[in-house]
Amino acid sequence: MMDKTEIKKNLRREIKSRIEYLEDSYCQKASEIICDRVIAEPAYQTAETVFCFVGTKGEPDTAKILQEALDAGKRVGVPLCISDGVMEVRQIEDLTKDLKPGVFGILEPSPGLPIIKADEIDFAVLPCVTCDHQGNRLGHGKGYYDRFLKETKFPTCMICFEKLISGNIPMDDHDQKADSVITDAE
Repeated sequence: MMDKTEIKKNLRREIKSRIEYLEDSYCQKASEIICDRVIAEPAYQTAETVFCFVGTKGEPDTAKILQEALDAGKRVGVPLCISDGVMEVRQIEDLTKDLKPGVFGILEPSPGLPIIKADEIDFAVLPCVTCDHQGNRLGHGKGYYDRFLKETKFPTCMICFEKLISGNIPMDDHDQKADSVITDAE
């Protein structure tokens, strides 16, 4: 019988192969739907400080959320990996000037930008490799988000392409669950 670690590894592999078959047109349309749904969320609407990742291959493109938040005068934080498994949230004010390719080729904020502490965040948009509709999340396995979210109180929303949703994500004690899940289907 496989343990949770094996199951998670196999699931990551399966999702990575599914990502290869996602059409660009689907990803663009789905990203737009997902972003519109996030922006319509009451928790997002009332938030003064929003924490949101920058989407990469296999993830919804979050540029619309980030730009809308900036345009609405919200304080916007983006993750910056500072060491193995540890990240900080840095405030950005401009998507083109403040983001550069980081460690994993993902756009990250410049290290010189102001830090936003977890207790200053009002709403967070979380990434995943895959998740289920109950908010159980499977990340890349490095624990960045689980560590960061451990002591937080703000509402979290996980976004995922419906085509990458999984039925049942095995959870460990340290795994952090999202309050809600938004896909292009629901």
